[in-house]
This record gives sequence, C-alpha cells and structure tokens, in this order.
Amino acid sequence: MRLLPFTDPSATQVAIAGGKGANLAALTQAGFPVPVGMIVPPVTAEGSRLPVPADLRAEIEVACATGHWAVRSSGTLEDTAAAAFAGQHDTYLNCVGAADVIEHVRECWLSLWSPRAVAYRAHLGLGDDVSMAVVIQRMVFADVAGVAFSIDPVSGNLGHAVINANFGLGESVVSGEGGVDHLIVDKATGAIVEARIAEKTSRVVASDRGTVTESVTNATAPALSPDDVRELVALLSKIEAHYGWPQDIEWALRDAKLWLLQSRPITTIPPRWTRDESGERFPNVVTPLTWDLVERGFHQSLNHSFALMGLPRFDGKWFACFDYYVYGNQNAVELYARRSPVSLAALEDLTQHLPGLLQRFAWVQTLPGEWQAALPAYLAAIERFAAEDIDGYDEARAWDYVQRVNTLGTDYFLPNIAISIGHSVLHRGLQAIVAMSLGPERAEDVTAALVACDTMTAQVNRELSKLATLAGTDEEAFRHHLARFLRAHGHRETDFDAYHPTWQDAPKVVLDLIKTGLPVRNAAQLETDRAGAEARMLTAVPTEIRGFVEQVIALAREYTALDDLEHYHTTRLAPLLRRGVRQIGVRLVQRGILGDPLDPFFATAESLRTAVAANEPARWVALGEEIKKAKAEYLRARGRTPPWVIGEDDAPPPADSVAWTGIPGSPGSATGPAYIVSGVNDFAGFPKGAVLVARTTNPAWTPLFYSAAAVVTETGGPLSHGAVTAREARIPAVMAVRDVLRSVKNGDILRVDGSTGRVFKES
Repeated sequence: MRLLPFTDPSATQVAIAGGKGANLAALTQAGFPVPVGMIVPPVTAEGSRLPVPADLRAEIEVACATGHWAVRSSGTLEDTAAAAFAGQHDTYLNCVGAADVIEHVRECWLSLWSPRAVAYRAHLGLGDDVSMAVVIQRMVFADVAGVAFSIDPVSGNLGHAVINANFGLGESVVSGEGGVDHLIVDKATGAIVEARIAEKTSRVVASDRGTVTESVTNATAPALSPDDVRELVALLSKIEAHYGWPQDIEWALRDAKLWLLQSRPITTIPPRWTRDESGERFPNVVTPLTWDLVERGFHQSLNHSFALMGLPRFDGKWFACFDYYVYGNQNAVELYARRSPVSLAALEDLTQHLPGLLQRFAWVQTLPGEWQAALPAYLAAIERFAAEDIDGYDEARAWDYVQRVNTLGTDYFLPNIAISIGHSVLHRGLQAIVAMSLGPERAEDVTAALVACDTMTAQVNRELSKLATLAGTDEEAFRHHLARFLRAHGHRETDFDAYHPTWQDAPKVVLDLIKTGLPVRNAAQLETDRAGAEARMLTAVPTEIRGFVEQVIALAREYTALDDLEHYHTTRLAPLLRRGVRQIGVRLVQRGILGDPLDPFFATAESLRTAVAANEPARWVALGEEIKKAKAEYLRARGRTPPWVIGEDDAPPPADSVAWTGIPGSPGSATGPAYIVSGVNDFAGFPKGAVLVARTTNPAWTPLFYSAAAVVTETGGPLSHGAVTAREARIPAVMAVRDVLRSVKNGDILRVDGSTGRVFKES
C-alpha cells in the first residue's frame, strides 16, 4: 500500500510524510479538527520528473473516485522548525475525480524544481538533497478562512495571537492579494486588542473544478464574529501547547464548524532588547574586543543546548551589545528559557507525564558525566597556554595566541549553557513539586534546603576564612598561604570583561574580602537541614512517584554544584586572553600607536584582524584612532545608567517614590542603611549590617553577604547568584528592582521584605 491515511502512526514521520503531512497526521491523531486526508510517500528530486507509478495510480483511483480534494505539497524540509517553505511549493484546490488528483500529484512533485523553490533552498544552504511527499485532503468549502499566529510575529509579544481573515477560501489570505481583516487578540482572555477591518472586495471560492475569484457584497463587514475569534484563539492555544512551540496555522470556517488545515512552527521571532536577562550576567559596560571574542561561543553553546532539549535552532541574537552595554532578546528568553516543561494541576498528574519527561530530559542525567570527562583535557590546555612564553611575540603571533585561547574557550563552553538551563529546569520543577506537596508558602525555603551543597565558591570562601584567621596573627604564614591561594584561585574575575584584572592581578580585592570577615560555613547544620527537608518531602509525595522525586532532588543538587563549578573553570580563560591582548598592546605602545598596553580591548576583533594582516603603518595609525574614539565612548557610557529597553524611553522614578517591588529572592525581613556596591573597589568600605544594593553580584562578592543585613539588586531572579547566596547566608533578598540605583543613595534606611519582593525606604 502506497497511500497512508492521516491516522496511520507512521504518517507522523517527516521522512515518510514530509513536513506538512507529518504535522497534519500528528494533529489528526491528537484529536484536532483536521479534514480527512492521506499522504503520497515522497519521491526524490530525480524521481519527481517521472510518471506516477501504476500501483500508486490505482490506489488514488480507488480513494479519490468521488468528491472534491486539495492536493498539497509536503517536502521533507517543509513546515519544520528549520524552514517554513511557505509558498515555495505548489498546492491545488478543488481537484475533482481521481484523474485530476493524479495530474496534480505530479505537478506537486515537479514544484521541487520551481525557480522559487530552488532559490529558497540555495538561500538557506539546503542544496537539492530533498524529497517531496504529497497530501491529498478533503476540500473544505470555507465561508471564511485565513491564517493565525500564536504570537505576534511583528512585535514578538508572546501573549498576543494574530489573525488574518477573509470571506471564502484562504487562498486570498495566504497569497497576500486583496484586503483581509487583521486582528490582534489577547490569548488569555480572547479579547480583541486591535482590529483593522479591511474592505474585502473579492474572495476566492470553489468552482466546478479549481477556484475562481468573485466580488463581495458586504465588503466592510467583519469576517469573524467575536465568538468565532474566541474559538479560533482557543484552538490556536491548544495547538501551541501540543507542540510546545509557537505555531502558524491555516484554518477554515464552514457552517460554523472550525477546521484546521495546516500548522507549522514559527521560525522567526522578532527581538525585544531589554536588560531583564542580561543585567545580572553583564551588569557593566563591556569592551568591544571581549564581546566579539565571547559572542560566537555563547551562541554556539546556546544552539547546542537547544538541540539537546529538542527545541528549534535559534539563528537570531540572544544577546547583543548597544552602546557598550549588553542586552538580552527578551522575546527569545520568554520563548525558550521560561516555558514550563509540563503543566501540572495536581501532583498526581505527574504520573502520566513521567515517561515523556524522562525521555525528554534524558540529557540532564548524562551531561554532568560527559562534562567531567572532558574537563581534564581543558585544564591541561589551560596549563600549556599559561606556560607559553609570549613576551617576544609580535602583533601577529600575539593575535594568534588570543585566537587559540578563544577557540579553546568556545569548545569548552559548548555544553555549559545546557548546564545552566538544566539547573534552572530542575530548580523550577523541584520547587513546583515542593509547592504541591508542602504548600507554596514553604516552597522557597524547602527547595533551598534540598539543593544546598558544597559548591566551589563555598570551598574558596573557606580558604578565605582561614586566611582571615592568619591575618594579624602570623604574618609570614599569611603571606605564604595568600600566595598559594592566588596561584590556585587567582583566575577568579572581578568583572565579566577580560579587560579588568583578575584576583591574581589585583590581590587587593582578596585583601578587602578578607577584611570583611568570613564565618566558617556550618556543614553539619547544612546536612541536618537538607536531610530533614528531604525526609519531609518524600513522606508527602505519593509512593508511585517517590523514586522520581528522589532523582529530581539529587539532580537539582548536582546541577547546583556543577553550575557553579563550570563558571569557576570558565574564568580560567580571562587571564590568558588578557595576557595575549596586552602583548599586542605592548607592541603598539612601542610603535607609538597607543599609550596603554590594554587599550586593544577597545578595538573590534575584525579591526584587529585586518590591521594584523595588513601590518602597514597607515593601518596601525587608523586602528589607534579607532581605539581612542571607542575608549572615550566607553568611558562616557560607563558613567551613565543604560536604558532598560532599547527603543523605549526610561522614565525616571517618581520623586516621592518610597517603595519598590521586585522578585522575591530569599525570604525574611531586615532593615539597614543602604550601601551601593558598583564593583570591587567598594568592597573595603562596606559596613557590617548594611543593605547591599547593586546592579548584580557574582561569586567573587559572596563574602559581602555575610556582613550584609539584606540584598537588593536591579536584575536577576530566584536562581541568580545574589538570591542563591542570600538564601545560604539566611538574609532576605529582593531581585529585579528596576531603577533602584537611581532611587537610593548610601545611608538611606531600607526595609527589605524578601518574602513579598518589596523594598521600603524609611528615611
């Protein structure tokens, strides 16, 4: 048998049914209102020029002897997350009788070689290794038809659906010819947010065979009623939930019945650049060279992670630099990183989802072992780079050194975003289970106790505490142990940007941390709290999922340590990059081009590459001028607060503002004087009992938490460094308090309520 009905299990495979056919079969089998149809299995590009085989003709003659049919292309690369192929291949509506269907099946095959399809494949670099299946489907003689998107494809708003509609068949809508109604709808309520009702002067309808265009008498009447809109948006939301990804659908309405004609993933997400996601990771200005060196590796790691998770490839920018500040594409963040892996109404629902969850997140169990297995080779390469004598290198050899170090970093970093995502998924999943088992009011505290573990940051802090004990009692031993400490941990960053010194190059930072005073972490109490929380959890959950919950707890704890450890080892790259760039700078200072050997950080990677390749006096002079200009702009940018959203004006906070709302980060309440910490230079002056106010924090700041009464940051969330460390230190924290740095000054008395996410200024 050559024809496959949509109900055949194998019809959901793209290799057998093509993209469109596989989607329609999957939707049919999931119970969606798809017109009855069947699939002609694919032929290769070469076979598409041959006659329809006799056995296939015979099957079509039986299946399509009567009735009206749509014959639709379904390429194996079509309607997938990689490419939509919208309009590139042919579709034929209202084919009548088997002979008509057979003729148009072959026309669909031949459309593989249409100029537009060939050019489209070439543009995407897909070549001609493609085959074509064909969908044969019962015609729906629509009263109204059109397309709908489960997100706003222009603004990227994930909470809006967009509908285009016209009277008659949907061909007038998808072709872009003539006027169509354009509706923007709130997905949560079904309410129409915006409606542009077009003058629909014509519509496409079925004739005896094929279609014709005819005039419309009620041209300005809405094509859809409010009830129709709500029904369509409800269907659209169900389809999006089924695929776990935003969808672009074709639909038809006939005699008040809604039909689904096609669904494909939305492949282009417009960016919305904000500081929400980037403010914690990149709180300060970033030099052009550092950003150029890390950006490619970051985006490669991102797509490696999405492939592990079975998510579509992301070909846009997740982060981008504007005026020396890094911004995150908030639409992409919401779409990829903050979608729940499964929706549970009650804990008992978890049982039915277990097989799918275990299969979908199998990578979470294997990734830690794979990462650990690759670590020794990375560390050995770091040692070789550190031992390489580059003092005599000219600009070309020093630039080659920088490139080789960066390649090592790109390769090492490939799985690291997956570690961060795994950490986030496990933490959110565990917190949801805790909330359903023990109540939402206890979820934060219990989850924190369950995942508490001995991180690398905690180990470093213990060593700092020992140094603090030696300081002032045994100066010789202190100097000896400090030198050993810097050899071991001197690669730790003072800032994300490799332009800034690490602990090894700025030991005063370590001395300032020691002065803050570091209590030894009570490991026994931590273990007691953890064991008690785990016992309460496992008693509360149903027996049939107890083993799974134990596994989630163990993995969440493992990823908490691993997320911290991978960052610790990532920072080993910074001193090497700084060393190589500085050697370029030394040479340019000798040429009289620059005054500071670290100034090459203000060049772009492309400018440096071009200048090194040319090695001409005029090009070096031009590079020097470019660097001086960029450095001046960087210094100006450093002195201002960046706008929160690119393209939107950030209004200043009200003059009488005395309260702010953020995201709860660590429970509890505390009051103290505000002390703004902008960087490591502020560590030494931090007063015990103050409220630490910052744009964000990083692991090097951890000792400050043991002197602070509370923490307030402009960015971050419950998994940010500030929140995690505040929970460990048992002090309240509120994250993502926008504009707090512009609203608070040192000495203001702040009351921080970490349970509600509120901050109050009391003086």
